[in-house]
Amino acid sequence: MKNHEIVLRCLCFMSGLKKCLLGTAAVLAVVLAANMTTISTAINYLQGGRMAYGLTVGGRAIGGMTREEAAEEVLRGAGKSLAGDVLVLSLPGEEKTFAFPAKEIGLLADVNAMLDAAYQIGRNGAPFQDFFDAANCAINGKEVLAEVRLDETKLTETLNRVKQEVDREPVDASIAFSAAGIEHHAGMTGRKMDVKATAEAVKPELLTLRLPCRETISLEETKPKIGLEDVKAIDGLLGSCSTYYIADTGRGDNIEIATAALNHCLIKPGEELSFNTRVGRRVASAGYATAPVIVNGKVEQDIGGGVCQVSSTLYNAILLAGLTPTARTSHFYPSAYIDAGLDATVADGQIDFVFQNTLPHSVILRAGASAGTLTVEVYGHRADLPGEYDLETAIIGPPPTVEVYRVLYQGDTVVNREYLYTDVYDVPPPPEDEKKPTPSATEPDATPTAEPEPTKPTKPTVPETPAPKPETKPEAKPETKPEAKPTKPTERQPEKNKKPSP
Repeated sequence: MKNHEIVLRCLCFMSGLKKCLLGTAAVLAVVLAANMTTISTAINYLQGGRMAYGLTVGGRAIGGMTREEAAEEVLRGAGKSLAGDVLVLSLPGEEKTFAFPAKEIGLLADVNAMLDAAYQIGRNGAPFQDFFDAANCAINGKEVLAEVRLDETKLTETLNRVKQEVDREPVDASIAFSAAGIEHHAGMTGRKMDVKATAEAVKPELLTLRLPCRETISLEETKPKIGLEDVKAIDGLLGSCSTYYIADTGRGDNIEIATAALNHCLIKPGEELSFNTRVGRRVASAGYATAPVIVNGKVEQDIGGGVCQVSSTLYNAILLAGLTPTARTSHFYPSAYIDAGLDATVADGQIDFVFQNTLPHSVILRAGASAGTLTVEVYGHRADLPGEYDLETAIIGPPPTVEVYRVLYQGDTVVNREYLYTDVYDVPPPPEDEKKPTPSATEPDATPTAEPEPTKPTKPTVPETPAPKPETKPEAKPETKPEAKPTKPTERQPEKNKKPSP
């Protein structure tokens, strides 16, 4: 590009800039002329010791007022704002609200601080800046933010009182039994109020007197472990077992405590239930009493005697419900309250009874013990079972050696006989008073003779289906403890096609 072309373009640019500046100046002059009366009034207000023209404080117009007049107006506005409930909290999806006046949350308006800030508009000491601020306030208006003091300790205390009403633990879905059948009840989500988050959410509106402040409470929610979908398929009884005990004794009390721990326990498909984990340790602090047990072949008193009757009753119920035991141990000696071969001993920290729900749907336990009768029922989805289960036991040799079968019936027809295991028990020792003969009172000076060996007890007869009746409740014998013997499976014997008598 040649020099004369550059010069020509520069002259054109300068000519355009001049026109632009002249246009801006003309517009500015028009604006000033149009607002000159307003600006003049604003300057007069400042010179007369009044508030700047166009000024508002806390939403109240105070332009042109003296400090005293402005104070009355601000107080009137603040008093109106702080009257009644200034904070209203609500729960998500609920109509219930929590409302509080300013005093209860420690909210106060600092009127003097607001007036000080308002009076400084147009009075900063720099003439040009003061003129510009006054003119801008007069033309566009200016809002002085409310000066508010909030007692955060008092606010937190108030919110913590709300938290006590709002917080709740999750409630599991459940079933109930009525004359109409099984009822299904939905659970409830647990919730905990986040006090810190709620306080941070309400502060901005409280501190600017945008009242009443309406805010939704911040919550942390916890879903129940058992939802309605876990219980809605439960429609009937799968299996049950009842045994009998002597009530109003230490042993009877232990049975009732352990049974209560099993009640309403739900086992989802694929889950296992550990008896020891569910029931907890049998200790005095949990209410357990001293009762007879067998330790190393001897009857002794120990905390929690009788709990094995609960685990054994549960064991029979789950077998009849088609569930699968994964850890089970027989007693050292046969028990009086259940058929030999159908017991399941437990001991704190040593021996456990565990079973798994191998059915497609959840099952739930209904367990109760009172007035000498202990019953465990297993409820689930009836269609999960291909028929009705029964249990068979048969003594096949001394010492008491018992085979156990689980038999599946469809009507009166046996469709499967499942061999479970063979238990071998020890023979209980004779009572202490039978071990030594009583010395003859008529021959005190007789020469002592060697003590005869105790007579070997005969093999106890164990019926295949004892089925004790409630009106003849047998007194339960002491149960064994850690010396219990594990199940000893042997070769399966030929199947028996005859269904045992009920």
